[in-house]
Amino acid sequence: MPSPFPGFDPYLEDERFWHDFHQTFIVTAREFLNPQLPPRYRVRIEERALVMTEPPKPSQRFERVIYPDIAISRQAPQPTGTATATVTALEVETEVVADEPVIVEFMAETERRQSFIKIIDRTNERLVTVIELLSPSNKRTGEWRTAYLQKQFSYLEGGVNLVEIDLLRQGKHTVAVPEYALERIKPFYGIVSVWRFHIRHRFEVYPVRLQERLPRIAVPLLPEDKDVVLDIQWVFNRCYDLGRYGLDIDYTQPPPVPLTDEEKAWVEKLLQEKGLRKAESEGT
Repeated sequence: MPSPFPGFDPYLEDERFWHDFHQTFIVTAREFLNPQLPPRYRVRIEERALVMTEPPKPSQRFERVIYPDIAISRQAPQPTGTATATVTALEVETEVVADEPVIVEFMAETERRQSFIKIIDRTNERLVTVIELLSPSNKRTGEWRTAYLQKQFSYLEGGVNLVEIDLLRQGKHTVAVPEYALERIKPFYGIVSVWRFHIRHRFEVYPVRLQERLPRIAVPLLPEDKDVVLDIQWVFNRCYDLGRYGLDIDYTQPPPVPLTDEEKAWVEKLLQEKGLRKAESEGT
């Protein structure tokens, strides 16, 4: 079952679907790129680990981009000796008191991983291009966003081509192209940004709009080599089919993201035409 949308499907921003979609997108993007690459390049998938630690109160949550150590919350006095004999209850004349233990508390933890693509020049093992698909955690205030922005800066300073694909409506502006520079191409739902290390003052930008097909983008390699093309719509369609998301998404409900009035009207009409939502007159 294909997505009813001609481009990105905003229902996939639901947290129930996004992580699976993200991982599938990265693998499928590599599948699309590999046949186009000259032999000097290899494509590798790497991961960042995100550990979400949840203390007893579910309203509190912390995010760390590290694996946690065991936390010792209280250090009790150490016993002076070790028992070497076993006694029965009849031999005990006084009340037996247990030695005080060291209390070790574990917080509930959920590990999430984010995949991204590296294109490497195999002749000298140089990292040439990174392709990132932004996730909600990259766009929320917190340590995960901070870590992403630090990595983004290291690519820009380290002479690595950077391709950032932001298909998400929610969250803060995060791609490397300055937000003020995008004013003249608004409105858009998401954005794809391409930065070439040898042309530092320029970004190639592809606006993402719900009403339109997702773009085919030029992915840069070393300056002497021709770009390869990533057809984001092809990748999206393949991911949607593999994930069988259409069996789980309830298109009779509003999308899980804020839309403009124009987008709401367009989504309503589209889903009615696809037979996934009844017109108001039919529902009364």
